[in-house]
Amino acid sequence: MFVVVGVIAGLEYLIGWLAVASSRARDILRVEFASAGVPTSLRLVRGAGPDDWLPVKTLREVRLTHKVVEPYQGDYKPAVSTLTLELALRGAREQLTLPFDGDPRRLADSLKALLGPAGVVVMLRTERSTRDRPQRNLGWTSGGSASANSGGG
Repeated sequence: MFVVVGVIAGLEYLIGWLAVASSRARDILRVEFASAGVPTSLRLVRGAGPDDWLPVKTLREVRLTHKVVEPYQGDYKPAVSTLTLELALRGAREQLTLPFDGDPRRLADSLKALLGPAGVVVMLRTERSTRDRPQRNLGWTSGGSASANSGGG
């Protein structure tokens, strides 16, 4: 009996691990451009390896979304900054989100200079928000059945 339960639990673990690993294999790690000056091709490098090289004309648009989550008043944690790079390719949209400490305007300007001659539109949007203050649990909780020790019997 214990052997059967162990085998089932092991299979569930293996299937779950494979599902996570296969989804991570499709995640984009970086974008590479080829040719000095004006690039003529690009490829997406994923966890499972690089995609095939594509003509840069398949890239229609690059959207950069810089999100900054500021600390609330009295919060000791620093602000958190991420950058989402969204690529509008002919057949699909691909997305990559990374922690980001740089200057998003400088990156957008560099991408415009690199990809503008190929007719690729580059847009930058910045979103700022404040981290939510943790809420104290002021409500009463019984920790057990409300009818315990009620004397009803």
